[in-house]
Amino acid sequence: RQQHTVNNPPLLSFMEFQRHQSHCLSERKGQKRKLDQNFPEERQISAPPPTADERASLLAEVVNQVNILESTFTWNEADRAAAKRATHALADLAKNGNSMSPTLRSRLNCCGEEVVNVIVEGGAIPALIKHLQAPPVNDCVPKPLPFEHEVEKGSAFALGLLAVKCFVSMLDKALTLP
Repeated sequence: RQQHTVNNPPLLSFMEFQRHQSHCLSERKGQKRKLDQNFPEERQISAPPPTADERASLLAEVVNQVNILESTFTWNEADRAAAKRATHALADLAKNGNSMSPTLRSRLNCCGEEVVNVIVEGGAIPALIKHLQAPPVNDCVPKPLPFEHEVEKGSAFALGLLAVKCFVSMLDKALTLP
């Protein structure tokens, strides 16, 4: 026989533990159903789509970052720093538009797919893919290598965000089909 004290509560058998977990789960489901019944679905109010000028502004920003990436595929420290900033700027745009004005950000967040479309249209994908690998190393490259792996990580991160946004967009479309 086990002695139970205040400091040593009885151990539940595996079966008792499973029953307890099942009971807690069914209680939570019941509570969720009650909450759903008490708060009917609210209609979502979305911001109007971006204007042609706002879209052009975003595209110009993307093209600017792509131009930086296209012209900085070297081990020069200033080039590596510029490429790192460009990958971060594109990642911020892909993530949530941090570098945009709040008004444009709210309009584009309602259409996350639109941001991805503009980034792709601006040529970011090939530029980011190019920077997934380091530039060629020659005898003139300073040691230690400036921003070693930083640009490559930034490119991979931005591409990952774009891929996730594309996947989520496709999933949303699939789930909203009648």
